Amino acid sequence: MAGAVALVVATLALTFATAPGASASEPGGPIGRGEAMDRAWSWVAERVPYSWDGCYENRFGCYRPDCSGFVSMAWHLNTSLTTWDLWNVTFDIPAGDLQPGDVLLRDSGGTDHVALFVRWSDEAHTQPLVREEYDFGQVAEERVWTDGLRGFTPRRYNGLDDLIPYGAIAEKYDALGGPGGALGEPVTGERDSALGGRFQQFRNGIVIWHPNAAYAVYGDILGKFWATDAERAWGFPTMDEAAGSPAPDGTRGRYQFFERGLFLWSPQTGTHIVHGAIYDAFHAAGHESALGYPTTDEYDEAGGRAQKFQKATIHWNPAKGTWITNN
Repeated sequence: MAGAVALVVATLALTFATAPGASASEPGGPIGRGEAMDRAWSWVAERVPYSWDGCYENRFGCYRPDCSGFVSMAWHLNTSLTTWDLWNVTFDIPAGDLQPGDVLLRDSGGTDHVALFVRWSDEAHTQPLVREEYDFGQVAEERVWTDGLRGFTPRRYNGLDDLIPYGAIAEKYDALGGPGGALGEPVTGERDSALGGRFQQFRNGIVIWHPNAAYAVYGDILGKFWATDAERAWGFPTMDEAAGSPAPDGTRGRYQFFERGLFLWSPQTGTHIVHGAIYDAFHAAGHESALGYPTTDEYDEAGGRAQKFQKATIHWNPAKGTWITNN
């Protein structure tokens, strides 16, 4: 199966609340966003106090526990840089392009400071959620800047590798064979999806995450999912794609459940969605092994709705409910 992917970026995202046991990068080398955010979370979880002296050491190394040392630690730099030095290893990006692991940086206006961007906390994208070491008497913290960007410049680390999968998405991707598996190589980094999830696009499909599970969607099922308003219409997948039962005529296909619908595909019928009362009748009748695969999506008929399958048509109206006629 093959299908096209259309990407939608919305608000609300994963907050990267846990850290892995080991680091995947080398000091000063490329690092993925997930690893950077996990490293940063370690200081927040350990409530590391702000200081200009010495270094704070944990499993991720020993770095100066001030704002720029915190970012240096998160990016796995060779040493703790200053806010001025961070300009030399980063580049400007538009505020609308901020992603987890980017920074907000300022060394003018009386305040030298840098904070690690996590996500926008509001739909208007005016209040960033950041992780930062920000003053004496404080500890590493995750908090919302309710007064916006405050004159800070959005910057991106030169060594940040946007394509490295991480977290639950990486686990699913690796379980499916990684670059040599069904999904192929990454083509974008992880991004916000609609309704509070995260997704990453690969050459042949996507892995989409919503607390607390990630599933792959690809091929014709993915094409149908995106063409029909994706998770805004059908919710998130609740399983990976799997082999369907043989139809009475021997047709074999694939299926995938989403929160609000069942996607069914076969080479003979293409991909169609079964949901609502018609799905209930389809389920009660024995699914595709009894009625065959759907040959249409739901459509209007006099007083109600109907959907054709290989062996039968399921009808529905508010007065009679559902009933089945043979084709």
